[in-house]
Amino acid sequence: QKQMAEEEATVPSRPSPFAVDKQALIDIVESYVQRKTFEDVDELEKNFESVDNLMKKLNVDPTVGIDPERNPEEKADRVDFFGSNERPPPEVKGFCKILCIVLEDFVIRVLMVAAIISLIINMIFEEEKEIAWIDGAGIFVAVIVVSLVGSVSDYKKEQQFLKLNAYADSKKVVTVFRGGEQIDINENDIYVGDIMVIKAGMNIPADGVIMESSGVLADESAMTGESIELKKSKLPTCIERRNEMRQEGVGLTELSSHENPSPVLLSGSKILQGEGKFLSIVVGDDSSVGKIYKGLKGGDDPSPLQEKLETIAQDIGKLGLWAAILTVVVMIIRIIIIRSKNDDWSEDDVGTIFSFFLVGLTIIVVAIPEGLPLAVTISLAYSVKKMLMDMNFVKRLMACETMGGANNICSDKTGTLTKNEMTVTNFWNGTKHEFSHIIVKDPETGEVNPHAAIFNYNDFGFDEHFSILFTEATSCNSTATWDSGPSTEIALVKLITKFGCDVEQMRASRIPKDFTRFHFTSKRKKMSTVVNTPDTGDSNVHSRLHMKGAPEYVLKSCNTMLTDSGIVPLDSKMAEIEQVIEDYAKMALRTIGVAYKDVQETSKKRLEEADNEGNNILEKDGMIFLGIFGIQDVIRDEVPKAVADCKKAGIKVRMVTGDNIITATAIAKQCGIIEGTITEENKWKYVMEGPKFYDYVGGLKSVCDKCKTEKCNCNNPNKIEVIRNRENFEKIKDTLVVMARSRPTDKYLMVSALREYGNVVAVTGDGTNDAPALKKADVGFAMGIAGTEVAKEAADIILLDDNFASIVKAVKWGRNIYDNIRRFLQFQLTVNIVALFVAFCAACITSQSPLTPIQLLWINLIMDSFASLALATEPPTDQLLNRPPYRRTEYIINRKMMKHMVIQAIYQVIVLFIILFSGEYWIPEKEGFERSGYKLEDDGHIVTGRKYDYDGDDSKDGLYTHDMYMEAGPSRHYTIVFTVFVFMQIFNEINARKINDEFNIFEGITKNTLFIAIWILTVVVQFVMAQFTGRVFNCCIEGLTGMQWLISIGLSLISFIIRFFILLVPDKACPQLGKEEKEISDNSVLNVRGSHSNSFQKRMSLGGRKKEGSFGEQNKIFLVIHL
Repeated sequence: QKQMAEEEATVPSRPSPFAVDKQALIDIVESYVQRKTFEDVDELEKNFESVDNLMKKLNVDPTVGIDPERNPEEKADRVDFFGSNERPPPEVKGFCKILCIVLEDFVIRVLMVAAIISLIINMIFEEEKEIAWIDGAGIFVAVIVVSLVGSVSDYKKEQQFLKLNAYADSKKVVTVFRGGEQIDINENDIYVGDIMVIKAGMNIPADGVIMESSGVLADESAMTGESIELKKSKLPTCIERRNEMRQEGVGLTELSSHENPSPVLLSGSKILQGEGKFLSIVVGDDSSVGKIYKGLKGGDDPSPLQEKLETIAQDIGKLGLWAAILTVVVMIIRIIIIRSKNDDWSEDDVGTIFSFFLVGLTIIVVAIPEGLPLAVTISLAYSVKKMLMDMNFVKRLMACETMGGANNICSDKTGTLTKNEMTVTNFWNGTKHEFSHIIVKDPETGEVNPHAAIFNYNDFGFDEHFSILFTEATSCNSTATWDSGPSTEIALVKLITKFGCDVEQMRASRIPKDFTRFHFTSKRKKMSTVVNTPDTGDSNVHSRLHMKGAPEYVLKSCNTMLTDSGIVPLDSKMAEIEQVIEDYAKMALRTIGVAYKDVQETSKKRLEEADNEGNNILEKDGMIFLGIFGIQDVIRDEVPKAVADCKKAGIKVRMVTGDNIITATAIAKQCGIIEGTITEENKWKYVMEGPKFYDYVGGLKSVCDKCKTEKCNCNNPNKIEVIRNRENFEKIKDTLVVMARSRPTDKYLMVSALREYGNVVAVTGDGTNDAPALKKADVGFAMGIAGTEVAKEAADIILLDDNFASIVKAVKWGRNIYDNIRRFLQFQLTVNIVALFVAFCAACITSQSPLTPIQLLWINLIMDSFASLALATEPPTDQLLNRPPYRRTEYIINRKMMKHMVIQAIYQVIVLFIILFSGEYWIPEKEGFERSGYKLEDDGHIVTGRKYDYDGDDSKDGLYTHDMYMEAGPSRHYTIVFTVFVFMQIFNEINARKINDEFNIFEGITKNTLFIAIWILTVVVQFVMAQFTGRVFNCCIEGLTGMQWLISIGLSLISFIIRFFILLVPDKACPQLGKEEKEISDNSVLNVRGSHSNSFQKRMSLGGRKKEGSFGEQNKIFLVIHL
């Protein structure tokens, strides 16, 4: 009822200026969504007869379009009666709301309750009311600091979301006709009635109806889940097709809706190929994609590495929980026994027992390594920011970590290994021609004129007829301009421009408005266009079909060839043609064949007629071969070194290209992908054509993920894809490095097969048909310059410079992320082991924890937030590429880390126990030390800070009594324990920078200024705490003496010496945590599942909704920008 009321409120009360209402337009789209045959065609024909009538009812001029910006009334009418395409911005959380979410954390709430209870009990039972509030207030301060730090970080992140979403929205541009002009506008500014240009690779921003189309195929898998190429045609073509089928008596209800062309385009779908125009009819929340956005809820899923570390955090947290429970139980049992034995219970014991629970709670707080998820986020955010400088635009966070384990890279050739600066250097038409590189400068400005005419047809022996054919073939059978379009077509356009041809003028005179074009696809490997031509000499012939593509595919349609002596049978020239193709291929030139034929047919329907297999009849045979172009694409200068770096890093580089096998082999040798000599006998193991590879491996089959069979009786709906012939693939999986004449299915099969054998695969792609392979890969790289929108949508990372060397940088960053997390783990788990062991043992032996809750909270801050920032932002080094990638199932804590953690922890525990239980016998005290009227025993050593003897008795002489504490403040003894503990962690943080037994722990430390700053800050704050804060942090009021500081720092520095001896310990002497996984059930490098805490989920999902594949998915990665 509320929704209906809202909808009624949005309907204007004034009469509509349009002859159609919004619901009638929605019904058109709904009829398509529910179609079984031609329901959408019937709906359009019944209610509007034609698209032209629909446009009239929408007050749209087909030649001019609408002009809402110049006509405010028209804009208001279209918004009021049909809605706007502008989607509301994502919900923005203010600082207070974010703070509330942070305060929902369970530990934070427990600490707040503990602080309140501590304040109440201490104020009631403590005699010194002026200091009774310190413990509780200290916990409150710690909670406030932690909460504010988290809230400020999340708030900054929220603001970054808005900037990122605004940037992503600014890139959503479409071409429309407004006021008779073709202009680019943002998707948000589209209205019902807008005429939009259809381009291959574009995402449809609003539901619409086709006005003009040429070979338009759409992918609606994002909306329907079905990855099927759907043909889109004008309404008259669809009506004609429907009538033909009805006349032929075909049972329409038995046909799949996918087999019938439709004039309706759904918003959210992608254009795979073709061109044309369409009329927008439904926008905003009423459109297909708008309905989905309207119902979207939820945040992003955590990355696999976050899940793995969260699992470790939970395991450690459970250990801390049991340690805390055991500690509290032991302490309570001790006081009960002692008080019952002496029968001296007092009111103060209530506060004492409560302090036991506070100690236990603090042990839990310290044990829970909440810094693990923070470390992941910081490391990923830092890396993503830096990777952007290395031309890697990361769309999905998990891609960063996954690249660290990549051991296979399947790379395209064009634009990735090469510069994608295509230049036509050779042409053969029975005679070999070379096009020299000549630079012409403007005589007035002295600047290079790339458009200058430098070639003449006569110089190459082209007669008038051949010159016309040559010009039409290069200019008209193309979609490229001088600086945009497929690189091969751009090269041909630039060549014909050098012959003095005005390409746009040629197209205007030759290509009709309603032209016929058969577009290039990876399956066809060719492209054809029908043009008007007046030079045939036959009054019955006014059209000519031009074809270009891979020579072997073009030659299949040819019977003859045009030579200097006239048209000759093709067979007489085949040997020479094959030799030319081979010669060009050996020169690493891409070969393009061109052909033509004159046609008499004028009916567009007959021109586009196809056989039962979908092949166009017009281009099937009868073509006349014109010649072969040789196009050069120079290898990038940095590629050979990058390939060598990959090999050194244990990564196999495989080239997957559409070039013929000879050209592909030549390029691979230049890049260093193929090294040494390959004999004809074993060549098939290293180089193979895509179709042959597919046949050899047998393709893919779908099997039950449990039974691993195609047919099973377990009724398991989950299926996985596996290769059919594993035996054959095993023969070539380690050697095959070049796949030529590759189709999308071949590339997808290669990726699937490699991943089936446990490899971590990265794939590059630029075309729309590369999307399946990009999605299938562990990490998909799309080309930022040459890539289509569909490829970018499917990819995890976008290469902004289309350069293979940038992939190698991504590998280095991926490995560095993994190492940074390991650095943090090595440091934090050492602290955890020591803190838990000391707190438990000391509490059980002396009935008190040597570290108070406020001190443990400071230690927790050092471990979590500070260490996360310091250790998770170590920059990568080239040495990262000198080792093989980590395995998919490798446990994150290895033996090297274990020996450092265990031995350092043992040393720290020994030192702390020596100070704790014998410090009063050897730590010096300054002469005549006196505090608050208490003359302490002047034996030259400090007074013990223990309140209880080992048997729990607090009445023996020499103990630090309650009265002494109230009068003189916290003991110097326990202040030294606290200081030594912290400084051992501070110096061990430097040790943790190196996790692979490197000797020099200071190497590269100056490159991480954040580490140095945080380290110095920690030292300064600890000095201030121990020396000046007194009761607030439970430290000695007078601080420590110079000698005591030297002892504290000296004992801590010994950790450097301990590390040197640790290097001598063999790795095998330490246990290996975790188990190798036999089954690979996830696409991530780190395949361990773990549940996220509710508060962490909420904090990580702030500010954005998950949009599959959109740039907005990078919402949360800029955490460190403002830190």
